[in-house]
Amino acid sequence: MRRLLLASLTCLALLAGAASASSGSQPKGQIVFADNHFCLTPGPNGGGKVPTECGKGEIAVVNANGSGLKVLTHDKVTETSPAWSPNHEQIAFIRPTKHTSDQVWVMNANGTGQHAVTHLTTAPQLYGGTLTSDLSWSPDGQELVFAAYLSNQGGREQLYVVNVRTHALRRLTNLSSGATEPQWSPDGRWIAFVGSIAPDRIYLLSLTTHHVHAVGHATGLGLAWSPDSKRLLFNSRGKLELVGTAGTHYHSVGVGGGQPSFSPDGHWIVFPSGDYLKEIRPDGSGLHHILYVTSKKGSNFDPNW
Repeated sequence: MRRLLLASLTCLALLAGAASASSGSQPKGQIVFADNHFCLTPGPNGGGKVPTECGKGEIAVVNANGSGLKVLTHDKVTETSPAWSPNHEQIAFIRPTKHTSDQVWVMNANGTGQHAVTHLTTAPQLYGGTLTSDLSWSPDGQELVFAAYLSNQGGREQLYVVNVRTHALRRLTNLSSGATEPQWSPDGRWIAFVGSIAPDRIYLLSLTTHHVHAVGHATGLGLAWSPDSKRLLFNSRGKLELVGTAGTHYHSVGVGGGQPSFSPDGHWIVFPSGDYLKEIRPDGSGLHHILYVTSKKGSNFDPNW
């Protein structure tokens, strides 16, 4: 994800929900997320130690009530952008490589069967570190959409789709505005994305007509669809907001945070904020913490419910 919150998950403490729900369902299911452990190395000119990327980031899952934390990847690279398949049996993620483009990988929900589904070389190019792409599954679980550069020379990112079974790759967009952070709507009609030119306008791509249009005047990052495909959730200048697909009916969730994701039943939102991974209802009630990690050593990012 763009403007990635690279940090660490050491000293992770599980917190039970601090507030019980006053109405509606309790959070259920599993949340997959990324974490990153920075190593401390001497600063410039012999200064104090500073956090340094050292390939200790992993993909993990946790129950929505904060229990059952399990790390799924164990290697010397930092994986990002985890995404549940529609049936919650698989997880897609991005794994960096040293000599070629980063690749899209898929694994089973328990971490087994990890394998690459893209084999990108000179073009298109996926890059890790501070520039990564969100991944989003098609509703039938057969394809993944992601953003990538056309070549190793950078330029504007465009949207691509890869077939998870055959690994066939096709390009979706060729937009002067570029296209990043794609999210497939649950009803399969749209792919929402953010233009790569400021001020981060939000767009919808019709998979029927291939027409692209802006979602009103909405600008933001970290897109997520409501399960009924009627609203988009996003981070607008640090605050979580909702907007209808027609670009109307704006609603503030009332909290600061980024990279949100809806629960499958639509009753809850998970998002990272400071040292915490948190949950809240779309109306702004029921806020409580799931995970905590000190900001000096790390934080959680890219949660997906």
